Amino acid sequence: MTQAAEPTAVAQNDDKPEQGGVSALLTGLLAKMREGDISGVLRGAAFVMGIRVLGAVIGLASQILLARWMGAFQYGIFSYVWVWVIVLGIIVPMGFGTSVLRFVPDYRAREKWRRLAGMLRASWYVVMALSLGAVLLGSGLLYALRGVIDGYFLLPLLVGLLCVPGFALMDWQEGAARAFGWVNLAYLPTYVFRPLGIVLAAGGILLAGFEPTGLNVIAGALGATMLALILQRVLLMRRVRDNVPSARPVYHLKHWWMASVPLVLVEGFYLVLSNTDIVLLGRYVDPDKVGIYFAATRIANLMSFIYFAFAAPAAPKFAELHASGKHAELQKLMRGVVHSVFWPTLVAALGLLVFGEFALGFFGPEFRDGAPVLWILMIGFLAHAAFGPTEHVLNMTGHQKATAWAYGAAALCNIALNILLIPRFGLEGAAVATSASVTLTSIGLCVIVKRRLGISSFVGAGSLARFVGLKRGV
Repeated sequence: MTQAAEPTAVAQNDDKPEQGGVSALLTGLLAKMREGDISGVLRGAAFVMGIRVLGAVIGLASQILLARWMGAFQYGIFSYVWVWVIVLGIIVPMGFGTSVLRFVPDYRAREKWRRLAGMLRASWYVVMALSLGAVLLGSGLLYALRGVIDGYFLLPLLVGLLCVPGFALMDWQEGAARAFGWVNLAYLPTYVFRPLGIVLAAGGILLAGFEPTGLNVIAGALGATMLALILQRVLLMRRVRDNVPSARPVYHLKHWWMASVPLVLVEGFYLVLSNTDIVLLGRYVDPDKVGIYFAATRIANLMSFIYFAFAAPAAPKFAELHASGKHAELQKLMRGVVHSVFWPTLVAALGLLVFGEFALGFFGPEFRDGAPVLWILMIGFLAHAAFGPTEHVLNMTGHQKATAWAYGAAALCNIALNILLIPRFGLEGAAVATSASVTLTSIGLCVIVKRRLGISSFVGAGSLARFVGLKRGV
């Protein structure tokens, strides 16, 4: 009786817009959270959010300490190189870190143990081979461009290249652990152990009496990455042995490769969209300015944790409801996720608007200059939250090519805007380029989801529809 009554109550509220206000908004939001699918997503999101909050605290504290120990110039060198490590470490696996999420649950459900063993073994070695190839290719490019690249970036970039195999393999291991449902093993090494290891390495350099330069700290990051990789690998393989029947591997490498490669386009374009600003800033401005900008992005990224916490557990549910033909339930889940993401993100944005400059001051007095950058970047994060996890819905319902096209267009737009705006407006120009690109991408993906799936993802879709209906009635 209770379950039957709840949708009626929500419908009655929808028919009476004059009862709006904060009270009605909270009542409607709580009603959405009690629905079956979104309730399950909330439980998963709470667990993921707990890990991400812990990781955020450690990550932000580590960045503050690094900035204070190193100074803006050396911190800028470290930030620039580390962004390259992140970009290469996610692109190099060629989508296997994501495709493992698709194949492992499938083979487990159908008890295809030989295929499962083959997938786990082959994809690991493929990622390792691709990583080593990237190191060799990158080293050759650095040697060829040694007269073009600024001298203070050259050696840190070379050491950063050595971090790429560890980063890429950890990306694969994160996907494999998520595929088995081992969320703690997936996220703790990446978001807790590795950043903690980096700051401990930098602290050790300082205590030993050496200067924590960009080169030294990148070398420490290499050690921290390798230790986190080995720990995660040992624990992952132990759990696999305990939970998966032993079987002689069988390999379908061509099939796995063809399924993985399209996914890297989405990841690659998203990385270009997210990191072009810092990469191009390294070309146009001094490292101390890059460090200030990077610090502002670290603060702004706090807003994305809410989005990530809900999108991660919601993604497989999107696929399940679509495969079952439950369109109404899919729309209901999307609406619940969007509201659950947007309103807390809005609160976080208001908090950063008030305390953002104060938070930047923890990095050092000169980092307060990044406050305008922070406020501009917040607009993009807020727009992303307002339109919901559209890319996840498209990827989980067989429309990943549309996502790739949208992100590809956004990446090109972002590159063009950064090249146009950075020379004239500096850090603020880079922030405007990135925020505008993210906002336009979010709107575009919302339109694609509506046309392909008939699903509304904008947080204000219901209110807009009622407003249009009232206008037409008049």
